Amino acid sequence: MFRKVFFWSHLVVGISVGIIVFIMSATGVLLTYEKQIIEWDDARHSALPHLDEQRLTTDEVLRITRQKHPDENHIYIHWFNEEGRAIPVWAGNHRYLIAPYSGETLQIGQSWLVESLHFVTELHRWLAFEGKQQANAKEITAYSNLFFIFLIISGAYLWLPRHFRWSSLKPHLLFKKKFNSHHAKHFNWHHVFGFWALVPLFFIVASATVFHFQWANEVVYGVYGEEAPGPRQRREPVELIDGKQRYETLFTVAKQHAANNGAKDWHSMWVEFGREKGITRFYIDRSLGNNYDVAYALFLDNDTADVVRVERGSDWSKGAQAWGIVRFLHTGEYFGVIGQTIAGLASLAACFLVYTGFLLSWRRLVSPYFRRLEKTKDAKASIINFK
Repeated sequence: MFRKVFFWSHLVVGISVGIIVFIMSATGVLLTYEKQIIEWDDARHSALPHLDEQRLTTDEVLRITRQKHPDENHIYIHWFNEEGRAIPVWAGNHRYLIAPYSGETLQIGQSWLVESLHFVTELHRWLAFEGKQQANAKEITAYSNLFFIFLIISGAYLWLPRHFRWSSLKPHLLFKKKFNSHHAKHFNWHHVFGFWALVPLFFIVASATVFHFQWANEVVYGVYGEEAPGPRQRREPVELIDGKQRYETLFTVAKQHAANNGAKDWHSMWVEFGREKGITRFYIDRSLGNNYDVAYALFLDNDTADVVRVERGSDWSKGAQAWGIVRFLHTGEYFGVIGQTIAGLASLAACFLVYTGFLLSWRRLVSPYFRRLEKTKDAKASIINFK
């Protein structure tokens, strides 16, 4: 009786949220290597210097950006530790790609490829709805994700064979080569994909709750006896006041600080202007932006170039550090490219689970109705022929 309750609950919930789960899983597959794709997209604009050409200084890049948006105080420059890399800059919400030697604007906004990824992200998070409907769509994806956890747990229970013999376990663990029917094939696929994707899918889906529900954040922080912070408020930019030091000098100081603190091999460095009055923030990152443990923020005084403070992930509270781990568990990035690949494959497996689950549900719920309908028609035809 207990197994029957689980089975029908699993089936009904699966049918109810299956389409949303499929959308979230399919978009998750497309976003598997999102950061690497964006990195490659910018890197393809790289250019080697011509004779006697010098790389633009931080001051020159800032000047070019300010000319485009003289009233904007909040500006980012994203330097890469690679010769000839094009320089992404942001002035508020406006984004440009600047040639590293000529200062030419190579791109305004994002490329079609990155814009496509942004659309996929919006589809993944709130079904790409906009305006007032976006909040409702967020609720749909949030609770569909929650029901997906139930599907994983109930599916794990239903996966267990009645007898633990190799002959009973084998069809649940390995793909068969031959099948007597389509139903047998879908049944085998559903169980095999479910088994091998079980653990990564559970962590991917469970970790997503911190993006959807405040109570999930309270659980993460509560483990360490901390109070979960509320929704993040957007920081208002301050007046951008130049100091006595050139910004290129500050950049040089930041690079030296990185070299002295185990980050000589930094991958990229964000320079943020307008965050605090008279202070420039450098975010020195040895990763693609997916590991807080190998990145830190350095704040330098615009007048003296002295270090105002350093903020590392290890300085965060235990709860905040745990939240950071959970955040990157969702995408698998916590374990690097291998983790991303596993997360992508698990998301692909989830697509097959929805596909085979719908086909198995159709056979159980809909096909019998058509068979009964066909028998009724045949019976009526026989009576007519007999008469």
